[in-house]
Amino acid sequence: MSPPQTDYYQILSLPYTSSSADLSKQEIKIAYHKALLKNHPDKARAVARDTDLDGSISGMTISSTRPVNKASGHRIYTIDEITTAYKTLSDSTLRAEYDRALRLDRLKAAEREKTGDVFHTGLEIVDLEDLVCDEDDDSRGACWYRGCRCGDERGFQVTEQELEKEADHGEIVVGCRGCSLWLKVLFAVEDDG
Repeated sequence: MSPPQTDYYQILSLPYTSSSADLSKQEIKIAYHKALLKNHPDKARAVARDTDLDGSISGMTISSTRPVNKASGHRIYTIDEITTAYKTLSDSTLRAEYDRALRLDRLKAAEREKTGDVFHTGLEIVDLEDLVCDEDDDSRGACWYRGCRCGDERGFQVTEQELEKEADHGEIVVGCRGCSLWLKVLFAVEDDG
């Protein structure tokens, strides 16, 4: 069983520790009912009715993945996600398998962070020369940019300060402002001396 992108413990607001196996069925059931109430669609719609003049939802931020309540920072989960989390965590066999997969996933993620081997979806490799240079970018210095497939004309942007920070590496990875694509920009620093 591979763990989902969303942590079942997080969905039910339960702590995940080495003693998570000690959670009783009653504790999980109570957390399940609280999660259902907290994420009830009528409550989310009630918050959505309080729309600001700029079109954003008062008290709520709509991310690309799911709504987030600004006041609590709480992500809104679907009934299906909550039910799946409950069914998995309330069955001791499924929970043991899920916990093992979750531990492995977290170990792999920690190892990738240590080695710098982080995978970016849609990573394209280009030279700095392939980007358009905007020399007159206020007081921040030069800015290089490139359009993205998502339609954002300046989706990928790299500032002079960002390049200076990564001068020793000769490459920088930037994400698109409008979607999940990434660009690895290769560059070389010319020595003025």
